[in-house]
Amino acid sequence: MRLTRRTALGLLVASPALAESRWPDRRLRLVVPSAAGGYEVYARILAPRLAELLGQPVIVDNKPGANGIIGMQEVQRSAPDGYTFMFAHVGAISIGSSIYPNMPLDPVDDLASISVAVTSPLVWTLNPALPFKTMPDFIAKARAEPGNWRYGLPSSGSIPHLVAEDFKIRHKIDMPAVPYRSTPQSLMAVISGEVPITVDSLGASAGHIAGGKLRALAVTSRARSDRLPDVPTMLELGLDRREWVAWYAFMAPKGTPDEIIQRLNGAINQALGEEAIAQRIRELGASPRITTPAETLAFITAERADFGAIAKAGKIRVE
Repeated sequence: MRLTRRTALGLLVASPALAESRWPDRRLRLVVPSAAGGYEVYARILAPRLAELLGQPVIVDNKPGANGIIGMQEVQRSAPDGYTFMFAHVGAISIGSSIYPNMPLDPVDDLASISVAVTSPLVWTLNPALPFKTMPDFIAKARAEPGNWRYGLPSSGSIPHLVAEDFKIRHKIDMPAVPYRSTPQSLMAVISGEVPITVDSLGASAGHIAGGKLRALAVTSRARSDRLPDVPTMLELGLDRREWVAWYAFMAPKGTPDEIIQRLNGAINQALGEEAIAQRIRELGASPRITTPAETLAFITAERADFGAIAKAGKIRVE
């Protein structure tokens, strides 16, 4: 059949919509901007089910480096066709722009929001050989001996870093940070007595708490954790102004068609709503979260504002 010029132009105009309607017709790449063995476990729990729901393989691709910046840049530069998307942590998405003086991208403005899918409370823990049984007990001692009580910092610019610094500012405590390279290192520093206290994700800390190697003083979520039902929240103790949770979100390159964003969001939410997947996430000390793309954007924008205020007040900068 011979195409007229008008017909050919019509096909060209229609082609993006046709491509969206066929999406996906090949495998998808889910970039996780961290090394294997961390929060990527949530991505690997979800990826096989997403593949079933979308009808194409979903390959998890670890791209660690620079607290998530390298992986985010790769996603930012990818074609906005729905075949590359990202699962990243709060530090990369809502903290980095406030603490890195030369941040090469703005995750809120330069990426498209899909879903905040998983949240995890933080927990304040200390060496069980210490006499403190409650968070107020520790605060009183730390105030009485300024500079003598240090805390283990798992990673500069992480959510534990910002939460700890906010805690110090609000409670007027001189509590120097001792930086470590990772969560396992900072937790082992508390267990060995190298530093007395730290705050970090419940998922990473729960095993040590259950084994008696760490004592949990308080969790940072709004409600008590099912894994630590006897441990109070900072809010119920009157020691925090809001809840703090580590969270992990799906993002895509800016310009990804809204139809594709909505279909990804629907598949993610369907997977999270299935008890088998939700239970696996809860077993790791986290919780599944159902959000729309609009709710995701509003949430990560608000989080960026709060963390930006803490970074400014605490003069937190990471070179």
